[in-house]
Amino acid sequence: MPDNGQRRVLAYFGHHKCASTWIDGILKQMAIESGRKHIIVLDQMTPHGAGELWTNAPRLQTRSPFERSELRELIDFVSADLVSCITADREQAEILNPARGFHVIRDPRDIIVSAYFSHRNSHPTDGLPHLAAHRDALQETSKEEGLLLEMEFSAFELRQLGDWNYANEKVLELKMEDVTTRPYESFLSIFRHFELMPDQEPTNGRGQLVVSASRLVNRLSQRRSLRRLRRTIPVTGEMLLGAVHARRFEANAGGRTKGREDVASHYRKGVAGDWQNHFTAAHREAFDREFGELLINLGYEEDHEWAERGAIHA
Repeated sequence: MPDNGQRRVLAYFGHHKCASTWIDGILKQMAIESGRKHIIVLDQMTPHGAGELWTNAPRLQTRSPFERSELRELIDFVSADLVSCITADREQAEILNPARGFHVIRDPRDIIVSAYFSHRNSHPTDGLPHLAAHRDALQETSKEEGLLLEMEFSAFELRQLGDWNYANEKVLELKMEDVTTRPYESFLSIFRHFELMPDQEPTNGRGQLVVSASRLVNRLSQRRSLRRLRRTIPVTGEMLLGAVHARRFEANAGGRTKGREDVASHYRKGVAGDWQNHFTAAHREAFDREFGELLINLGYEEDHEWAERGAIHA
């Protein structure tokens, strides 16, 4: 149980352009099949700043957006078991104070490149006047200038990466590059950290049939008239494998393989290190000046020499 005696809540802490949509989709499916309640929490000012929070929980729609200080109270109110804070920062994590959690970061240079294309071409702007204005600016200038504008626009998010508490033993720290390269192994680690996987999974036909039937019933319980049928069950490796496979890059990108770029797609390219294809010497210099220490602290570089050689440190 959490130290404060509140109900046991598990949390995913993500960031803008750090595969949060993909990760949350897997978590949502696992929550449904294992009979748990999952909700999303986000700050629509991210990555440009901090503001009020929003959630997709039906019982809270009339109270969204809500103050950050209300986060834990409202999570308990809707009896959520698994919370995806897809635009996390240290304040949200400390207020939520989950029993267990995991946190996913990404090379900040790739965040900027991904955010540039998303903010210029594909990210929804309805109800987001700050992003709509930013899109106009990006579309009126060159990519070279646009990437510099993106560094300014997304600076708040990158500073949140630096401010994060990486010493919290209850929160498993992961890099997006590892999660996307070894997704099945990564999600096994996540759900073992959550303590939701059994020590021994059923291997005989009867045990597997019981799990399959329970998963089906839990899917059906998403209908309002059948909610009382929902029962919590352990998460199995088979369940995880199915969820990860169903949401592989090729499936999300309409059959396009990793590395084939579509600048208009939310799943634009799917590869790490793409910043090297877009950063010029001026971009490397500007980024290193503002965020060079962050790269070193997060383990993406050992020193500042990357800005001169233009390659990820091996």
